[in-house]
Amino acid sequence: MHFARRAPGTQMKTVTNIMAAVGLFPLDHSVLLRAAEVARTHQARLTVVHVVERLTASALPATDLMEMQQQLELISREQVVAAVAEQVAGVDSVDIRIETGPPSQQLDEVAKEISADLVVMQANQKPSVMEKIIGSTTDRVIRTSVVPVLVVKRPVEQQYQSIAIAVDPADESRTIGPMVAALFPSAVLHLFHAVYISAQFEEVMVRAGTGMDGLSAHREKLVVQAKKCLRDMARELRSHSSRIIVRVYVGAPADTLVQATSSTEVDLLVIGPGTRSRVRQALLGSVTQKVLQNASCDVLVWTNQNN
Repeated sequence: MHFARRAPGTQMKTVTNIMAAVGLFPLDHSVLLRAAEVARTHQARLTVVHVVERLTASALPATDLMEMQQQLELISREQVVAAVAEQVAGVDSVDIRIETGPPSQQLDEVAKEISADLVVMQANQKPSVMEKIIGSTTDRVIRTSVVPVLVVKRPVEQQYQSIAIAVDPADESRTIGPMVAALFPSAVLHLFHAVYISAQFEEVMVRAGTGMDGLSAHREKLVVQAKKCLRDMARELRSHSSRIIVRVYVGAPADTLVQATSSTEVDLLVIGPGTRSRVRQALLGSVTQKVLQNASCDVLVWTNQNN
């Protein structure tokens, strides 16, 4: 994906390939609708991918198993073709691909093969116990993806009108703003930051002789610094979007972001993938995973292509 600084009065080409990962219908109609909307906005190619898991049954002859696999793939193609015909309109170039194998692995390979700029997927609705332990297909795709992943959680009624971008001045999330503005040029941007002092850090400060007044003063200092940082970012974004709102909250990041999405004012939340290692992320969970599970709006996980 290539982003360039937009000159006044010119349209910036930002996206050329959108990949929509679909599974069951009508559940994934929203994925097709949202992916088609982004593709139309940017005159991009849309690739719709459905993955059929490989059948394994040692009790059946190999020829019967192969025939069943082929029939399953044929039925899947017919279903996807019908859904695309019903839900996708106004997109000049649409490709349908039926792949066989582990879903997350196949999706990752296709995304790389077609040089996807954005992957659109459905949120996992009712995770099983095993999925809670090792992660759903969506979780695994997000962990390995080198491009942004848009997780659809709401029915599609209109283009995104109000987008909240979770910003941490300490990491590269502050570079996301211009790219989000280019991807969704008609939306109002809200720059969010949550000021949070962990219980462990509070204990350290108390043991060092800092009282509650000192903790409050430190928290207020962080709020002032965060507001200044977000205002600076807003000024930098003026050339990309004329409608920017800055908000700083106090509280745990995941809880604060989820609460922010409960308002009808926000219809898309943009977050980074987090800085934890994949092992820690899989075992302990992360802000990203908690937001994906509990946010009431769509979530765009913006991964860095250079990672």
